[in-house]
Amino acid sequence: MDDNKKILQVKSYEEALEKIFIKEQVRDYSLERVRKLYENMGFPLDGIKCIHIAGTNGKGSTCQMIFSILKQAHKKVALFTSPHLVDLRERFQSNEGYIEKDEFVSILNYILKFGVSLSFFELCTLIAFEFFRRKKVEYAIVEVGFGGLLDSTNIINPHITAITSIGYDHMDFLGNTLEEISYQKAGIIKPGIPIIYNHKNEIIEKIAYEKGAFLIFAGEKETNLLGAYQKKNSGIAYEIAKYLGIQENIIKTGLMQVNHLGRLQYITKNLLIDGAHNEDGLKELKKYIDTLRKNFETIVLCFALKKGKNIDIILKIFGEQDFFVIVDSANTFMLEASENIQKSLLSLGKSGTILSPDEIYLLSQKNKKTLYLAFGSLYMIGEFLRF
Repeated sequence: MDDNKKILQVKSYEEALEKIFIKEQVRDYSLERVRKLYENMGFPLDGIKCIHIAGTNGKGSTCQMIFSILKQAHKKVALFTSPHLVDLRERFQSNEGYIEKDEFVSILNYILKFGVSLSFFELCTLIAFEFFRRKKVEYAIVEVGFGGLLDSTNIINPHITAITSIGYDHMDFLGNTLEEISYQKAGIIKPGIPIIYNHKNEIIEKIAYEKGAFLIFAGEKETNLLGAYQKKNSGIAYEIAKYLGIQENIIKTGLMQVNHLGRLQYITKNLLIDGAHNEDGLKELKKYIDTLRKNFETIVLCFALKKGKNIDIILKIFGEQDFFVIVDSANTFMLEASENIQKSLLSLGKSGTILSPDEIYLLSQKNKKTLYLAFGSLYMIGEFLRF
């Protein structure tokens, strides 16, 4: 850094948000920059047992399950997860809750002093690691952003790793085949460190063997989270907790007290939100919705799409549905314009009404025999949490 270059510090949480949300323009898909800064920060995770979780679907739920178990066991634990639904601070949690606003500002200013240009996610990653150090936690749960091999979280030396389900997502970065995607996810596997998984995968097994990483296959366990697929995620969390030496009764209690915003979450009795946005996630969502059809006269699909996402996959899975609503989200930066989605629907022989979250909520209050399902983007469903 140029000694004459003045690093502007932020003075408030609101100013910090403005600073951090312009960071996405700085992108560099290697770990050199973030690893070097991590070293300059004095290796903030030294002495902390890190649990590193990758996967296409289920990694966030699995992280929340482990978080619940370790809190139940009265361990000092912190969590870094993404994305957030309402408040950026959701990404940084400890036993005490979300990171405090003044602490966030303090850590951001500390990192900015190094004068290194970082992407949004790189900056969030390092904020999390410094947060863990300041909280003096025993355990840190770290969720991969996407992929694994080149994800900025992959600079850590984990105590244990896990890979949840693998499917098609972020293919422009991770590859077009499950083999290529699996290779990226398996990038978190470290020599001699246990790796837990719950599905047959030759790539994971091959890389684990080459690195001398001990493979642990997870079964299914009960959890309070809705959706049959959550039992698979719960199985991974169970095996991690067992490896950490947590007692069986504490594990079971923790798995029944998981709080995960936006995953099959009922806002009202007939307004349901879910973060499903890729093929595997949407298929699991449909399985759950099919179990509800007997309880409602009509099901209305309310969805949004992240920019670059194709509507075809939604029609492939929910194509027989007659009622589509395009959610007119306030998050125009990340999401495709509602009008463009409506045109795409029309070109495929379907119609869709554009409604705001407020309008959808009001309709759900009037039509109690109709289920309104909001899904398709985690960036959108957070808008329903204020109801």
